[in-house]
Order: sequence, then C-alpha cells, then structure tokens
Amino acid sequence: MLSDPRALRPPKAAVDPRRPLGWLAERERLADGRVVPSLTVFLAGRECPWSCVFCDLWRHTLDRPTPDGALPRQLELALEAAGPPPAGAQIKLYNASNFFDPKAVPPADEEAIAGLVAPFAQVVVECHPKLVGRRAFAFAERLAGRLQVAMGLETIHPAALPRLGKGMSRSDFARAASALRRRGLGSRAFVLVGAPYVPPAETVDWAVYSAAFAFDAGVEHVALIPVRGGNGALEALAARGDFTPPSLAQLEDALGRCLELAGGAVTADLWDLDRLADCPACFGRRRERLERLNLSGRNEPRVSCEHCA
Repeated sequence: MLSDPRALRPPKAAVDPRRPLGWLAERERLADGRVVPSLTVFLAGRECPWSCVFCDLWRHTLDRPTPDGALPRQLELALEAAGPPPAGAQIKLYNASNFFDPKAVPPADEEAIAGLVAPFAQVVVECHPKLVGRRAFAFAERLAGRLQVAMGLETIHPAALPRLGKGMSRSDFARAASALRRRGLGSRAFVLVGAPYVPPAETVDWAVYSAAFAFDAGVEHVALIPVRGGNGALEALAARGDFTPPSLAQLEDALGRCLELAGGAVTADLWDLDRLADCPACFGRRRERLERLNLSGRNEPRVSCEHCA
C-alpha cells in the first residue's frame, strides 16, 4: 500500500463553487428492467477525506469545506440548463465525495436540495458506506422521490481491498446496504475492473465475484468502472507491478458475465472509453454493443474483427 497517494498527484483543476462542474442527460436501465431518463449533475464541493489509490475524482474538488448555499445554486443552474424532467426520470447528484459528509454537503442545504429534486422519481447520491446512517435516512424522508445511495465496493479481493486506502471492509459495505434496504431505500455499488493489487489474469473473475457479493448484500444496481490511470498513484503502482490497466476486452467480459447474475441491473461505465480503444477498426462497434447491453440487460455476441482477432 502506498504511504501517501496524495503526494503523487498532479495539480488540481480550478473549481468554482458557484457553478456545477457539468451535467449529463442519458437513459438508464433500472433493477426492475425499466429504462428511464436520467440526469447526472456533477457538483463542485469538498474533497473526500479518504485517499483511495485508484481515485481521480479529487481533481475537481475544493480543499476547503463546501460553502453554505453553493450546492443548491449549482443545482439550480444545472436544472435550468437541462429543462423540466420527463415523468419517471431519476437524478444523480454526484459530488466527487460523500453526500453525507457535512463538510462536503452542508446539512443546512438539504431542504433546498430536496425541494429542487422534487420532480424526480429517484434521487441517487454517492457516499462512503461508513457515512451511511441517520443523516441519510433523514434526508430520504425529505424527498418526494426515492433515495438510492451509490457506494464504492471496488473489489472483494481479500488482499486488494485492504490496500486501496478505502478504509472499509466487505462487512462495512454489507451493513450499509442492508440498512438502506430495511428502510425501503435503494443502493448501487461501484465495482472496479482492473483494481490495483488484483492479478491481471484474475481481473474479470474478481469483478464478477464482487458484483455477486453486492447483489447478495441487497444492492439493486452494479456499475462496472474500468480503472483510469493518470492520478500519479496508479503509475507508481504500475511501476512496482501492482497495477495493470484493464483492457476493453476485460470490460466486455466482465459485463457479459455479470449480466448473467441474478439480483439487479448491471451497467458498464463508458465515460472516457476511448482510452481503452485498442483497434480503430472495431472500437466504434464495440462501444455501441456495450451501450446496447447497458440498456437491454441482455448479452449478445461479441463483435468480430479481422484486424484484432
């Protein structure tokens, strides 16, 4: 495990707490099979206090607590730009940190945030499992829609998870997912494809094992995240032989196998997928196939290509 991943980082980007980092409108398949409009708002706020070796979300965060009133204003601007949501739409409030960390999301802003997201049928926020508790349950009661909490499980590999800097165990994750489920609330898990300290030949297997663990814990949705380099820490681990970037084929294999699991929806994160492009001749068709799998939840034959067979 690296002693201080933060010391290896490149500089942060400048962040204006008065404006959202951006927003994205797409469609997403839910655990019940419905495909609904989904709006993701990327909020600018305080950095996560954990220093996970694989994380690059800190690039667009503040070094100080999020100012009071900043997040509602950011959300207002994003909603104005996106326009009124269709019926049944969900919204994801992703702040590159922990929604229930009071230094990242001031408690005084919760009422305003809940009012702004009232038109949405489901509200997804991201948070470390250890911070899922009374504040999360109280916030859920404020919402007109249903709360779903996205949590990073990353991997259940017994040697890798303790070395990621995550500061949690598999039991911590399972307890948080169970607590949400008992209250009728939802949860989703982020699972890494290409987690550091996992042998490259076992990358796909451990992604599938981790997704299965999440579903057994009561999670409704698993998002497969191919690990992205560029944060400094991963390059140091790669030099030591402790990290090998995942391939597009591994992401395809992981998604295909996870779609066979029972328990909920599985999607592959396709953001910045171009960095996994290893064959210009077939990359576009392979991306389109992954997009279809994300929406249908049904596997289909792999793309054949004479150039990379």
